[in-house]
Amino acid sequence: MKSLVMFSCCVGLILAFGCASEPAPSTLQPRLAPSQPNGLSELAGTMVAMDDQLTRIQKNIDAKGFSWEGQSLDMHNLMDRHPTDEAMVNGHFEVHARLYRQAITQFNTSPSAEAFNQVVDACKSCHLGTCPGPLERIEKRRVASGASERR
Repeated sequence: MKSLVMFSCCVGLILAFGCASEPAPSTLQPRLAPSQPNGLSELAGTMVAMDDQLTRIQKNIDAKGFSWEGQSLDMHNLMDRHPTDEAMVNGHFEVHARLYRQAITQFNTSPSAEAFNQVVDACKSCHLGTCPGPLERIEKRRVASGASERR
């Protein structure tokens, strides 16, 4: 009887500690920027501002009198901004930061739903290889092709 109780306690401890430990990751996970309890880095703040601009235009598309003409987005040099984590500024980021600037230039030169979505695509392409955390949010910025040319 005493050995049965001892055996039960050992099994219980093994199960308790076995269930409490974290499972080993089965695949490599993308690297995410660490949480910033003291606020956003310059780069993250710039990206939040960019998202705010995209959201503002997106919300205005359905407004009476909306026209793509005159719409513009601020140009940011992402390479000049201090990142949350230095390791996230790599070759992929550098290439896509330039592609983002090209998309903004194209949108500002000839604003349209298609040019707007090219900016969204530039953001998404960079985040796919650098910091995948906001991908779902970025995808929500896409607008319907041909959205509201003039009202």
